[in-house]
Amino acid sequence: MLNIAVAGATGRMGRLTLKEITEHCDVEITGVLTRSGNPLVGSDAAILIGMPPINISITDSPKKAFVDAHVIIDFSHPEGLELHLLEALQQEKPYVVCMTGLSNMQQDALKKAAFQIPILLAPNTSFGIALLKQLIKITSKALGPSYDISLLEMHHRHKADAPSGTALSLAKALVEDMDLNHNSPPYPSQSPRLPHTIECAVLRGGGVVGDHSVIFAGEKDMITLEHRTLDPSLFSQGAIKGALWLKDKVPGLYTIDHVLGFCQ
Repeated sequence: MLNIAVAGATGRMGRLTLKEITEHCDVEITGVLTRSGNPLVGSDAAILIGMPPINISITDSPKKAFVDAHVIIDFSHPEGLELHLLEALQQEKPYVVCMTGLSNMQQDALKKAAFQIPILLAPNTSFGIALLKQLIKITSKALGPSYDISLLEMHHRHKADAPSGTALSLAKALVEDMDLNHNSPPYPSQSPRLPHTIECAVLRGGGVVGDHSVIFAGEKDMITLEHRTLDPSLFSQGAIKGALWLKDKVPGLYTIDHVLGFCQ
């Protein structure tokens, strides 16, 4: 049985992750962390998922939340990273970081901490997106520069960032293997279209969880590779699988690609 502490537990993804853990036979909740000052501090964590009491209190103390955990899953906001990372280091706990929008300084802090503890950096915990990255790299190499590459992503109307972090990560995966003209994120559309560039189009509306398409447009045909998230609990399931994988790993900075065996 793997003991898991969930940071950012009162947020949408934190609640979904708690619920997924209760439905998973190989993992157990042992810590539930929220931000300081949250009025739910001290309440039984079951209130977050509509269950009978589970005798675990919501806390704003990382030390208390992490003490009985084998692995930490963090779905909180970047402003909580420093405090959570410090406690993970002090307790020498493997750390699954599911935040988006980390600064360069925060990413450097994770790289440094990874010399002491195993860290899985997974701003998108979808295994399908990780597979899509591999497929688009293969496709780009096979088709060559005569095909224009466009990214199209759509999310719900309340999403704050545009393009999505996932769309930018897909573009980054392509850039690593392409000889591009000057073309910087967020890769806005240009007309007329310059050769050897990437473009990214953004749609927002309704309750769309997350759609990402990569379009390879040639003169006489077009190839589209797409990933569609139908239920946000997908990300919780991926985080839990990542935690199970990370538990016995040596210190290092890992990604979902490592979990899936795409890199060593």
